[in-house]
Amino acid sequence: MKDENKTKQQLINELRTLRLRLEQCEAEKPRSEGWGCSELIGPATGGYGGELIEANLRLKREIEDRKRAEIELKRIKEYLENVIENSADAIGIVDRHGKVILWNRRAAEIYGYDQEELAGKTAFVLYEDRGELERMLKELRKNQFVREFEILMKKRDGSVVPMDLSLSLLKDDLGKTIGSVCVARDLSVLKRNEMALKAARDELSRYSKNLERQVRERTLEITGILEYTPSVIYIKDKYGRYSLVNSRFEELFNIEGEHVFGKTDRDLFPPEIADRLRASDIETLSKRRPCQIEEAVARDDGLHTYLSVKFPLYDEQGQPTSVCGISTDITELKKVQDKLRLLSASIMNGQEKERTAIARELHDELGQVLTALRMDSAWLFKRLQGLDATGAERAHAMCRLVDKTIDDVRNIAHRLRPGVLDDLGLIAALEWFAADFEKRTEIVCVFRHLNVQKVDNIVATAAYRIVQEALTNVARHALASRVDVSLKRKGKLLLLNIVDNGVGFEVGKIDESEALGIAGMRERANLAGGALEIRSRLGKGVRMQCKLPV
Repeated sequence: MKDENKTKQQLINELRTLRLRLEQCEAEKPRSEGWGCSELIGPATGGYGGELIEANLRLKREIEDRKRAEIELKRIKEYLENVIENSADAIGIVDRHGKVILWNRRAAEIYGYDQEELAGKTAFVLYEDRGELERMLKELRKNQFVREFEILMKKRDGSVVPMDLSLSLLKDDLGKTIGSVCVARDLSVLKRNEMALKAARDELSRYSKNLERQVRERTLEITGILEYTPSVIYIKDKYGRYSLVNSRFEELFNIEGEHVFGKTDRDLFPPEIADRLRASDIETLSKRRPCQIEEAVARDDGLHTYLSVKFPLYDEQGQPTSVCGISTDITELKKVQDKLRLLSASIMNGQEKERTAIARELHDELGQVLTALRMDSAWLFKRLQGLDATGAERAHAMCRLVDKTIDDVRNIAHRLRPGVLDDLGLIAALEWFAADFEKRTEIVCVFRHLNVQKVDNIVATAAYRIVQEALTNVARHALASRVDVSLKRKGKLLLLNIVDNGVGFEVGKIDESEALGIAGMRERANLAGGALEIRSRLGKGVRMQCKLPV
């Protein structure tokens, strides 16, 4: 057999045999013959000497390899000991009787025992349930290992914790079991997290069920609203195609919902009406805010007016994708409003005529009587001078009283219906009224006008009465020191602006009794075909603008 195929033990045995033969040879050969050890060893090519040298060399190599293996084994052992000692899991090694041989630092932290405290004890004292322990050991004996076995274990303080164990049997060179190694992981945090997760899932389940219930309830409510509301409700995409209509829409336009979906206003209404509807949809989408408009739609019994509230609907990215409209038929209401407007206009026209008549009566009839009294009082004063001093003084006082009464009557007549409004027009009437207001109230009143030609009597009367009411409110409530009135023409509109520097007010919180004057001004503006806008804040005065068609 070649040397490289021999075991280490065989080589050692051969070396021992050679040494014995060498010693035997040395004892048998006489020294006189001159034999020495060197001759016995002889050259490397023959005799036992060569085999001995080769055996020595092989032995040296074996020893060096063994030393290197021992050094590597020591390094690996230190590495493994460091890994075991610093492992995040508890690691323990026991002998075949269950006594602890190794106990790392994490095991001491989890269980509360140092390795010295477990001396003479078995690891079985750490198990809470003997039945679970027997099941685990049975599985270990059967499979030679156990993976991720959950079991309850006791700490030193008596508390019980759930652990996850993995065990493997340790065997010697002959395959005999000499112990086992156990890797344990504390499941306390995991169990708590699992319980918290379960609680969260249960809560989520309850929340989902509650949300589903609310969705069903809201769906029923919305369905009821869509079904029973007298208003027309619809949704159109950004291209004007219908995606939802309620039963009222179907009823009014005599068309079923499935025949509406995907169609546009052009498919359902005359072109001129469809174009107006589409224009308002586009405006709502472009402005991205709700709008309220009046829309006229032809029906079998004629043209109906609808008050439509339109607002955009958005996707998850905040982009408008469709427009929803809620339209209420206000045809009858418009007729009533028209009648009320005609009635109101008739009343106001009657008031203006009555004011004009009263002003004329005051100016003509009462003015003439007062003038006659003034002339008689003056005549009486002259006659009594030098004859009766007391009577003359009384006559003179009568003259002053009549003069004052004439001025009051003249002012009343002007406020009722200034003749300058009828004779010279709106600009002259406002100039006179602004000057008279400043004289009576000592509030600076500035009137400006630009590009205003002659306007018709209805617009002139409305503008004059609005200024009259506004300045009266300034004198009563504003505590202002200045008010500016401006009148200018812009295109086909006459813009009337009244601005004061008074205390201001909250427009939405004004008392109804105080709002009568504002309501009157709005009504006059509406009757003239215009609109009145009022803006104010506390401490910031009032800005009023009236737009009237020329």
